[in-house]
Amino acid sequence: MFNSKEIEKIRSKFPILKKKILGQKIVYLDNSSTTQKPIFLIRSINNYYLNYNSNINRINYYLSNKTNLLIEKSRIFISKFINAKYSSEIIFTKGTTESINLISRTLKFKKNDEIVISGLEHHSNILPWQILRNENSIKLRVIKLNNKFNITLDMLTKYINKNTKLVSITHISNVFGTILPIELIVKYLRSYNPNIIILLDSAQSIAHIPIDVQKLDVDFLVFSAHKIYGPTGLGILYGKKYILESMDKYQVGGNMVKDVKINRTLYLSIPNKFEAGTPNISSIISFYSVLKYIKYLDLNKIYTYEKKLLEYTKKLFLNNKKIIVYSKNDTNSTSIMSFNIKKINNFDIGCLLNNYAIFVRTGYQCAQPLFQMLKINNGCVRISFGLYNKKEEIDKLYNTLKKIIKEYS
Repeated sequence: MFNSKEIEKIRSKFPILKKKILGQKIVYLDNSSTTQKPIFLIRSINNYYLNYNSNINRINYYLSNKTNLLIEKSRIFISKFINAKYSSEIIFTKGTTESINLISRTLKFKKNDEIVISGLEHHSNILPWQILRNENSIKLRVIKLNNKFNITLDMLTKYINKNTKLVSITHISNVFGTILPIELIVKYLRSYNPNIIILLDSAQSIAHIPIDVQKLDVDFLVFSAHKIYGPTGLGILYGKKYILESMDKYQVGGNMVKDVKINRTLYLSIPNKFEAGTPNISSIISFYSVLKYIKYLDLNKIYTYEKKLLEYTKKLFLNNKKIIVYSKNDTNSTSIMSFNIKKINNFDIGCLLNNYAIFVRTGYQCAQPLFQMLKINNGCVRISFGLYNKKEEIDKLYNTLKKIIKEYS
């Protein structure tokens, strides 16, 4: 686990954390939404535009060749970061949302196929399947949760049958930080029917726990770079090679064609097959520097440190009878804690904390069906940790909440 000196060294690499608002240092606790960016990422983006800005795969000159090499260097590193078998299994998209939409639009479904998701899902892992259901007479089934806001194998088995085509499920809940038992889920699904396709939404896990796609044996894994200290506008879609090759094209245009005649076109194979047009070059290239840094820090150490922060926070909050802490009995969680304060609207709490330069997320967290299922009205306040957060920030948050409770509750 990191010591205080190491944390300060990490914090020094994130310029925005030195910024003051209303004369106070920022306490940034909305990392589940997006993480802050290290200075070397910013410099890498600047370096691209200053020194070798060019397009890719179309021109044979120094700048373009350099750009191509750097993009493929990043693709290879990403594949190793999640232990993909081939670098061609890594597809660049705009984000987790586009990745899931790509899969929903290019997999082949037939009438009576069933898609299974959990009650914990983000809207981005609900809406594409709703649309597919409405257009193709496909059934969408939603696994209910237990009292720890998790799912068990016993619950899962009730939703799997001979018509199950795909299970699309989150790794970590973006509302409660609950870690789903993915290894057990995959093992059961493979034993029931090895042809069931498994999609893992890793948007909330990629920055917090090590991921090995070969060990997990998922067919797809998706995440966004901005959730792991990287740039916005870049998503990673991992898919098993043979499945990607069997899928239809998502978009068509430049960068994914081998030969075009007026009456027919020959397309390139993966990954180009799914990367029509000019990609987000600066983001792809700069993301390499972030993942290299995370690997150096070690995700196991990051997980341990953030887990201690979460335990410390829960201990403080559970001692206050005015605060309702969700998933308080769930030890299998990380980096995220959601709560409400009795008699104070969560939106108002967020506004009041903003006056102290404490930034949290309020509302439904892009998971309205979850709140409806649990009968939690008006959403909640969510705090989510990054590797640069520290106990002193939690103390400031809690002491400020006590002031708010005293004045408004």
